[in-house]
Amino acid sequence: MKNASFILSLFLVVSSFGGEWTDLFNGKNLDGWTKKGGAATYAVENGVIVGTTKPNTPNTFICPDKQFGDFELTFEVKCDPALNSGVQIRSTGSAEGIPAGTSEKGRKKAMDRVKGGSLYGPQVEIAANGNAGGVWFEAVGGWLLEPKPELTKTVYKNNDWNSYRILVNGTQIQVWINGVKISDGQETMTKMTRGFLGFQVHGIGKRTDTYQVRWKNIKIRELN
Repeated sequence: MKNASFILSLFLVVSSFGGEWTDLFNGKNLDGWTKKGGAATYAVENGVIVGTTKPNTPNTFICPDKQFGDFELTFEVKCDPALNSGVQIRSTGSAEGIPAGTSEKGRKKAMDRVKGGSLYGPQVEIAANGNAGGVWFEAVGGWLLEPKPELTKTVYKNNDWNSYRILVNGTQIQVWINGVKISDGQETMTKMTRGFLGFQVHGIGKRTDTYQVRWKNIKIRELN
């Protein structure tokens, strides 16, 4: 009976923590996803989402149509070292989604971004320069959770696949890369509680070289 009680208690704890895992990407096409922002391109190749840069266009995002609040997200990503990328969390693409209490300066920057059909909100960084795993305030600027280059450069693999785990619960954001915790802190600046995910192809200005970022095994579970 004691063992049964322990197992039941453990089940209740696990159940209260989160729901079932869901595949966000079906490995075949981008049905249920919408592109926002710039004119970079996205395609599916051999079960992988491939984002490709385009000159003279701003940051571009491919977004699942569903919005999320508290969640655990995992994926694998491979990014050309010369390109920086990221994944938006709890982000908005509309004026209505900009939270009350946003500063006047922040609201102006956010409005400029969403008027262009792009995203505003927190972004978990993907980059070979040591910023990977930090959390950036897309559209407004500034770090919400500072990067840790001395740690990240030891775990982030250039020219290879990297495994990300992102846990967002209330104001707490935690980020792991290849099983190593990079960020763990309270994010209170954006006041975002729910919004879009956005898988980014960063703008490259006038450069004409082609760079790519790839994602696979994208899974999420919502927390209760």
